[in-house]
Amino acid sequence: MKKRTKPAAVFFQKLPQLLLAGVIFSAALAVCVGASIGVSILTGFNNVLVWGLGIIPGTIFYSGLVVVIRKYAIENDYVPVVPTFFSAVKECWKVFILHGVITYLICACAMFAFMYYFIQAQTDVTFVYILGFYGFFTAGLMIMMFYAPLMSVTYELRWRDIYKNSLLLILGKILRNLIALVMIVAAAAIAVLVFVYAEGVWKIVVGVIVAAVYPMLITYIEVAMVSKGLIESVGDFVNPIKEEVDDTPIVTDNTEDDYIFVNGRMIKNPNKK
Repeated sequence: MKKRTKPAAVFFQKLPQLLLAGVIFSAALAVCVGASIGVSILTGFNNVLVWGLGIIPGTIFYSGLVVVIRKYAIENDYVPVVPTFFSAVKECWKVFILHGVITYLICACAMFAFMYYFIQAQTDVTFVYILGFYGFFTAGLMIMMFYAPLMSVTYELRWRDIYKNSLLLILGKILRNLIALVMIVAAAAIAVLVFVYAEGVWKIVVGVIVAAVYPMLITYIEVAMVSKGLIESVGDFVNPIKEEVDDTPIVTDNTEDDYIFVNGRMIKNPNKK
C-alpha cells in the first residue's frame, strides 16, 4: 500500500495548485459580494447585511475548493485543478446554497449579538457572562461548518443528516476541533494585525494577498485537521465527483439502516422498506 504524504508536506509541495484553487474561489466570492454591494447602493439599502448576501451564491464555489484540497491533502490524488474545481461546483451547488444561507445567518447573528452584548456589558456585568456563552455557542457553530462542506462533497447524505452528523462531531472530536479553531483564529488574527499596521500601498497589497490566500489556507487547516475524525465516524473518503455510474443492482440483506456502505462509499439503502 502506498504511503500517503502528510498534509503539511503536501501544502508546500503543491502550493501553486492549491493557490490556484484558492484564487478561483476568492475571485468568485469577490464577484458575488461585489454584486450584492452594487445592488445595495443602487437600491438604497446600503448596509452590511445586504452586502453580506453575496456570501450565499459565493459559497457555491466553495465546493470546488474543498474537493481540490481534500484530493490533494488527504488522498494525495493530484488532479487537474480547474476541471476538478468546476465539476464539484456543478455537482454540489444545491447543498452549498444551503451552506451559504447557514453561514450568512451565523455571521449576521454573531455580529449583532456581540455588538449588543458588548455595549450592554459596559453597564451590567450579567451581559459579560451572556457574551461569553454566546462566544462558545458561535464557536460550536463554526466547528460545525468545518464538517458540513467536507461531508457534502464526500458522502451521499441528505442535508439533515449532514448537519446532524456535523453537530454530533462538535463534541465527538473536541480536541482536534479546538486545535483547528485555535489555528484558524491565530491565522486570522495575524492577518488582521498585519493589515491594521500596514500603511499606504502596503495596506492594499496585504488586503489583496489575504483575500486571495486566506480562504484556501483556512480551508486547508480545516480539512487537514477534521478529516481523520470524519473518516473514523462516517467512513473512508471516496470522491463522488466524476465517478462512473455502476448500474449493477445492489444486493444486501440490510433493510433496517437508512444508509449502507458499498465499495467503501456511504449511500442511501435502496432496499430500505
